[in-house]
Amino acid sequence: MTNNLVIKVTEKRYWMSEFPAEFDLNPELVEPIRCLKELLVQNGDVRRSLLIDFDSVPSYEWKRQLTSSVQKKSKTSLLFDHLDSSTLAEHLTYMEYKSFCKILFQDYHSFVMQGCTVDNPILERFITLFNRVSQWIQMMVLSKPTAQQRATVIGEFIKVAQRLLELQNFNTLMAVVGGLSNSSISRLKETQAFVSSDARKEFEKLIELITSSANYSHYRQRFSECTGFRFPILGVHLKDLIAVHVALPDWADQEKTRVNLIKTQQLYTILQELAMIQATPPKIDANPDLLNLLIVSLDQYHTEEEIYQLSLQREPRSLKLSSVFKNFDTDGDDYITQEEFESIRSNFPYLSKFDDLDHNQDGRISREEMIEYFAKANSMLNCKMGFVHTFSATSCFKPTVCQHCSGIVSMRTHTHTHTHTHTFLICQLC
Repeated sequence: MTNNLVIKVTEKRYWMSEFPAEFDLNPELVEPIRCLKELLVQNGDVRRSLLIDFDSVPSYEWKRQLTSSVQKKSKTSLLFDHLDSSTLAEHLTYMEYKSFCKILFQDYHSFVMQGCTVDNPILERFITLFNRVSQWIQMMVLSKPTAQQRATVIGEFIKVAQRLLELQNFNTLMAVVGGLSNSSISRLKETQAFVSSDARKEFEKLIELITSSANYSHYRQRFSECTGFRFPILGVHLKDLIAVHVALPDWADQEKTRVNLIKTQQLYTILQELAMIQATPPKIDANPDLLNLLIVSLDQYHTEEEIYQLSLQREPRSLKLSSVFKNFDTDGDDYITQEEFESIRSNFPYLSKFDDLDHNQDGRISREEMIEYFAKANSMLNCKMGFVHTFSATSCFKPTVCQHCSGIVSMRTHTHTHTHTHTFLICQLC
C-alpha cells in the first residue's frame, strides 16, 4: 500500500511540475490529486502529503481570457503603405505566435474528440485570426483602383510571404499565399498582367512548398529541417492528431486492459512538438503601436461575397455573348425568334423588349444585333448585365467546365436552374 502511494505521489508531483497550466485550468485533474493528499494526511503520512503542493502551481487564468471579437462591417481597411514587407511579416508573426501560445492540451483534446472547434474558443480564435489575415490581404489588393496599383500590392505581399519563409513562419505564410490565391484575386487578369515574371515565379515556389499534395510532403520536409523558432501550419498537425485518433484504437486488446502504447506515443510526439514550439518564441521586438494598428485592420469584417463583389467591381467579368446567344437560339438556326426570346427573357432583368434588339425589324434577332445591344447596355448599366440567379450548391467529383467561359470551375461552383428546360453552370471564373 505504501509503495503504491509513493508511486502515485511521485507521478502526480511530476505531472504538476511539467504541466502546471493543465492542473490550474482543469478541475477534473485537480480533484483526484486533492483526494490523494487528504488520504496521505489521514494515514499520518504528512511528509509525503507536503510534496503535493497546490500553492506552487501558478495561475494560468490569463490564458483563457479572450478579447471580444466584434464583427465590424466596414468597407475600408487601414493601409500599410508606410511599412516595409519585413516589418509587416515580423509583426504578423508576433501576433500569431501570441495567439498560438494560448492553446492548451485540452483545446487539442477537444478538437480531436469533437472534430471541430465547438466550445473551443481559444482554437477558434486562432483559426479566425488566420482567416482574417487572408481576407485582409484580399481587401488590401482590391482597395486600389487601378490594375497597376493592385499588382504593386500583390508584389509587396509576395515579399511579405518570402520574409515569413525566412522567419520559418509557415502558418502565416499559408494565410498570405491563400489570400493571394483566392478567386477574388486570381481572376483579376488585368492586374495579374502587371505582376512581374520574377514575382510570379517566386509565388509559384511558395505555392509548391505548402501544397497539400503527397500529404504536405514538401512542407513537412522543410519544417523538419528548421531549427530555433519555427511556426507550423497548425491545420496540418491538427489533421495528424485526428488521423492518429481515428486510425488507431485506444486499447491494445479486446478486453480493454492494456492501453495502446503505439497510439499514445504517436499522439505524444505530435503534442510534444507543438509544446516545444510554444516554448521557443521568435526574436522579434514588436512595436505596440503597429500591433494595435494591425489588430484594428484585421478586425474589419467582410464576407466572402462582399469581397468577391468588390473584385467584380474592379474588373467586371466579361459577358460571354456567344453562350448567351446559344442559350436563346434553341433551334440553332443563328437567329432568335420572338418565341425563343420570351422563353428565356426573365433571366435577364435589364433586358429590353424584343423590338429594341431587332434593329432591322425583320422579326428575328441576329448574332450581330445581340452583340451590339449587350455591348451598349452593359456599358450604360455599369457592367450589371447578367442572369437572375437561383443558386443551389453542388459538388463536382471530376473536373467540370463552365458552359459560359470554358474554364475549369472552382470549389465555389453553383448550378443555376429555372422553370424552363435550360440548365446553366455558372462559375466565378466568368
